[in-house]
Amino acid sequence: MYCINMESLPSMKKISYWFFKNPAASSDNMNLAVAFLRIFSGVMMIPYGWGKVERYETLKENFFGDPIGIGDETSLIICIFQQIFCSIMLVLGVQSRFAALMLFANMAVAVKFHFFDPFCAVKALPMLFLGMYAFLIISGGGRFSLDNLIFGSCKETRPRDGNKHYAARIALMSGAFCISWAIFGNIFNLGGVSSAIALLAAFAIFLASVYGFIIPKNICRKRSRRLAGGESR
Repeated sequence: MYCINMESLPSMKKISYWFFKNPAASSDNMNLAVAFLRIFSGVMMIPYGWGKVERYETLKENFFGDPIGIGDETSLIICIFQQIFCSIMLVLGVQSRFAALMLFANMAVAVKFHFFDPFCAVKALPMLFLGMYAFLIISGGGRFSLDNLIFGSCKETRPRDGNKHYAARIALMSGAFCISWAIFGNIFNLGGVSSAIALLAAFAIFLASVYGFIIPKNICRKRSRRLAGGESR
């Protein structure tokens, strides 16, 4: 197959070729596109969550008719968590697939709620967000993300010897899910503020269970040696 050397083309021809005749995105361009979509979709969602925080006292009495059947206030707390905290995670690239999945679920509920409404009036926007989050679930956070900064420069993404607290991490993750289940089920009849604080604590515990306690020293030792070997050659 005949390939054009982009470096040999004048600047305007490079742009013309890239725009009109080069259908395949390079790795760098794809990572930039993923980063843009991740940041854009996260930033655009945050104002919706913040608006719900400002109208919390009103919405907790009737939050769209309790759309998922767990109580109006509990549904509101979950929605705020998804639209603010998961959006911030997505912007930073922290557990991007988890954050995108939470936001996908949020938009799926919105699409269900507006299912019989006119498409262009209110249903189109949540469906657009739904498509963006579906793409990010598939793609992940990409190279320009905190996930990649922590894990991506190593051949293996699982923690090394210095971070093998598997039993404790499983216990933390189980604790996070138990706290979340208690909040969502409103078992202890917590108020809105108390539920939000407990949900934040569960989220912090969940992140600790994912990332571990201590980032091991020289976690990318093999990578560094490989790079050093390449430079010496």
